[in-house]
Amino acid sequence: MAKQQIDLIISKRPNDEQLKKLKEYFKEMPVEEILAGLKFAKNRWTAKDAGVLKVGRKSIIQKEVHSVTREQAQWRLNNWKMMIANYRRRGYSYPTISRIKKILIQKSKKRSR
Repeated sequence: MAKQQIDLIISKRPNDEQLKKLKEYFKEMPVEEILAGLKFAKNRWTAKDAGVLKVGRKSIIQKEVHSVTREQAQWRLNNWKMMIANYRRRGYSYPTISRIKKILIQKSKKRSR
């Protein structure tokens, strides 16, 4: 296999460990995979820079259910179609919404203290 060389202009000089990892990645991985990873990283960086990067699913669920009372949970379940519309408008995925519903069902069955 013939060696290829790529010259890159980058904004900040990598340290020795970063340079070693870059060389290792380019040596072991196919270029298509590296490009796919870089595309993902660029999209994530752009979203983070714009302030629209979504937080993880677990924290979204906790934010929605952490202080919900039994009565509130029952009301949300009774008006579930409206709740789904609100969650979808906020960009939540269906798996996230179903996890929220599961916790609301548990909370609605618990006795209030």
